Amino acid sequence: MKTFKRIMVNIFAAAVLAFTAFGFTACEDIRTLDITISAGGEEYTLSVDLYRHLAPKTVDVLLEYVEEGYYDDAVFYKMDGYDSQIMVGDLKESSGAVVQNAAKPEIYGEFESNGTKGSNLTASSGAIGLWRSWYSHDGSYTISSSARDSGRATWFIPTADISSYDGYFCIFAQYDTADENNSAAIDALTEIFSDEDNFEEYTIYYTGTYDAQAADNNHGLTFHCVPADEFDENEIEDLFTADEKENQLVQYNAVNVDIPVNFSARIVSITVA
Repeated sequence: MKTFKRIMVNIFAAAVLAFTAFGFTACEDIRTLDITISAGGEEYTLSVDLYRHLAPKTVDVLLEYVEEGYYDDAVFYKMDGYDSQIMVGDLKESSGAVVQNAAKPEIYGEFESNGTKGSNLTASSGAIGLWRSWYSHDGSYTISSSARDSGRATWFIPTADISSYDGYFCIFAQYDTADENNSAAIDALTEIFSDEDNFEEYTIYYTGTYDAQAADNNHGLTFHCVPADEFDENEIEDLFTADEKENQLVQYNAVNVDIPVNFSARIVSITVA
């Protein structure tokens, strides 16, 4: 009888250890961010689950950026040609002007077409992905697999299904669309970008000479962002223009973005829950 009790105690202890270990693993695999968002003069909380087991390199790096406050005061915006997503991370406001957030190193692209298997997350409502370039960095300015490791720190938030991204962009996080707080936060953002009176059009452009080896320094280019009606490429002596090839490196030519009036939609802070 004593032997039986001893065996049962050992089994119970092993089960407790296994459950505890599983709990620690689960905590490491899924980390939650509580993102305080200011939109239209109100504050909202968007709770986001990071899926480390699907994109460990991406999540580990982004957690470092969150802890250092990289995303604090980052402005939400939309880019021409990408109507089904809201972006945030690389633009901030300083003294009434749009400035570029600190350039971060490129991250290995954790998605199926780049060799990462197992992720079933898609670019749809409720997802958050890491934005990247479509174009190579070797000076050819062509669409290439070499661009798949070009994601840095900018997030894109789909407002509709973007099936063309599936397998080609790292979807590293999701939020519960049925949660009332989350819905209120996303609705507030989409409402701003649905009314032309709520946002202004800016033109982002670069000057200088492109350097394929200077990926962590804007490829040697200087960032500018001005109201679209103030942009005149004929008056800019050092405007960067990609070679006249079929697939130009369009993100380094003049591109228009919609930014909320008075920078009224931004991340206030992020807490790791």
